[in-house]
Amino acid sequence: MSNQRKPAIFVAIAATVVLVLFGAAFLVGRLEQQPAVTKTVNVGSAATPSVIYAASFPDLAGTPQVLGQWNQKLLILNFWATWCAPCLEEIPMFVRAQEKYGPAGLQIVGIAADSRVNSANFVKKLGINYPVLADEARAIEFSKRVGNGFGLLPFSIILSPAGEIVTTKLGVMTEKEIEDLVIKYRR
Repeated sequence: MSNQRKPAIFVAIAATVVLVLFGAAFLVGRLEQQPAVTKTVNVGSAATPSVIYAASFPDLAGTPQVLGQWNQKLLILNFWATWCAPCLEEIPMFVRAQEKYGPAGLQIVGIAADSRVNSANFVKKLGINYPVLADEARAIEFSKRVGNGFGLLPFSIILSPAGEIVTTKLGVMTEKEIEDLVIKYRR
């Protein structure tokens, strides 16, 4: 290869890298500007209450916990991880909601896509007052099966006390959303 072509190839590669980086930055910026997605799940998909209630994840002591033990409650299954900044942003709100609306039938269950050790440390640090189950290997895959097509976090799926899938939420839930759910499904 001639010495004249080397700078041209270097410039072409550098320009390609810059364009890819700008494209990625643009896409990330657009995703951050988009509101969190709330949608109704197609119950004909793999996301059926029976699939959800039959699933089991280990608690922080390693004991398997079947999600069906919380049927007949307004159940928010929240998929999160200790490395997910938006997840950590919504956890204090979940703690307040569990305290305030637990007596009215709300049950939040955190399913961590993280190790039990990391999850246990965050439970203590953040004062989490609802069950946390941790399965680094299966949490994201299960969230995809129940409506989280992209496998992003945080992701929540909400089931009514009657065992119907109410909605899913990709992104941070708000206190208002939880309050509206509690009012609608109060026992």
